[in-house]
Amino acid sequence: MKWAAAIFIFLMLGSQGCGLVVHGSTQDLQINTIPQGATVTIGMQSCVTPCMLKAQRTSQTMFVEKGTYKRTFDMEKDFNFGTTICGNVLWLLPGAIIDIAAGSAWEIRPINLRLDASD
Repeated sequence: MKWAAAIFIFLMLGSQGCGLVVHGSTQDLQINTIPQGATVTIGMQSCVTPCMLKAQRTSQTMFVEKGTYKRTFDMEKDFNFGTTICGNVLWLLPGAIIDIAAGSAWEIRPINLRLDASD
């Protein structure tokens, strides 16, 4: 009986952070700009649009540059309710804390920017 309880507790603790298990802490992020050819930097990665980066879900900003156009943008994110709350039903608070800290509770919205020199 002690083994069954120990295995149950181990499984409950090991299954926390469900969003982290399902989504991971990074995501492939498609980036498009009009006009094309802008350099986008997120963290230590950069690419020339249109492009795709493997972005950390905890990333907050991105820098966009093309010619004299230089601007920092806040990345828009959506909360993954299903995996963060529903996926951690048995141990809601510890699991949700793990998901939020790792960034897996968030989904970065696709990036489509129109570069305007008047901004």
